[in-house]
Amino acid sequence: MVRVCRVAPVLLLLVAIPLFAADIAKSKKKSETSSRPPRELHLVRGHWTPYNPPDPATYSPSAKTYEIKAGDTLSGIARSLYSNAYLWPQIWESNTWITDAHWIYPGDVLLVQGEGANVASSSQTTTTTTTTGTGTGSATTDQNQTQNGFGAIVAAEVHRQTSPVPLGAEADVYCYGYIGAPNEPMPNTIQAWEDVETRNAPGEGEQPSGSDGDLLFIDGGTSTGLVAGETYMVVELGDTIKHPRTGELIGQHYNYQGQVKVLCADETHSRGIVTQNCREIHIGAHLKPMPQLPIPIARVPDLPAFCDTPTGRSAGYIIDSQDWDEALAEGNLVQVNLGHDDQIQPGDFLTVYRDRPGQPRQVLGEIGVLTTQSHTATGRIVASRYTMLVGDTVEAR
Repeated sequence: MVRVCRVAPVLLLLVAIPLFAADIAKSKKKSETSSRPPRELHLVRGHWTPYNPPDPATYSPSAKTYEIKAGDTLSGIARSLYSNAYLWPQIWESNTWITDAHWIYPGDVLLVQGEGANVASSSQTTTTTTTTGTGTGSATTDQNQTQNGFGAIVAAEVHRQTSPVPLGAEADVYCYGYIGAPNEPMPNTIQAWEDVETRNAPGEGEQPSGSDGDLLFIDGGTSTGLVAGETYMVVELGDTIKHPRTGELIGQHYNYQGQVKVLCADETHSRGIVTQNCREIHIGAHLKPMPQLPIPIARVPDLPAFCDTPTGRSAGYIIDSQDWDEALAEGNLVQVNLGHDDQIQPGDFLTVYRDRPGQPRQVLGEIGVLTTQSHTATGRIVASRYTMLVGDTVEAR
């Protein structure tokens, strides 16, 4: 939405993703959510703004900037630069002088990380590359494969592109899940489907399931925290996760099944609608407040070279994966037993390696961290030299 006037402040469009603004504003301790533009404007380098933006001349010569124009929105700018409107919080994080995320002003210059033309691909080589296989091997790789007579990828050095890239997609953070404490309290559950009588009878041992657009009844209301108009994550219990080496209990995997918007609520019961489903949603599934999970943007580092020594930082293990336990490679989602209490944050990278008796460790690949819990994290494999498996060791870069 654009308020047309001489100064033309631009209202940040959050129709598609209204869930981010309030919690990010709280976490950044900024102004309360408001639809009213700031009143105190002043002239800065030929345009009117309520903010105190840095002089673009003070930025590094290699910095990428964008001048806001009438009609712009942060989500639209993110879509243009990163091909993903959901990455607008990353632009805000890089421009902390914007104290009210609802309003941006023509003439203000944003510091942005990377160019849209370079964001679509998460990796590229800086040497002569092949057009088959993973697409990240060098000419040396093909020579080694030919000499060895088998298809193992043996690359002495793989160079990643230098521009920041999104480390994942919306589905990676909102359709996978997390490892939490067993018996995590979640009092609100799906009680029944509105059209249960007309649904096809499930097979033996199955139960009716729902998907996008289905209406439902909820066991839980205002007394258990539900608010009409708010959207909640649908969570179902997954496997119990144990340490792959010691067998020690780590936690419970909670699967994100989709999202439900509460339409109306009294003290003990509510009604809602499924607004998004990642997979089938079942009666008894829990509702959890919607987490705020901006997708990290970072420069994917080169894999450690053959002669590089360990960093000595926090080390842990791959403890679970979304698809299977073996043959994990670039693009697979995994869980590790390191989290924010271990100084691991979204946007960090973990080198995956395998210890071999009597030999130095073997570097396998790289994980980009998407989200963190206390002592666990979800990540996406962003580079691989060899296939990985649950139980391989990770080390913070």
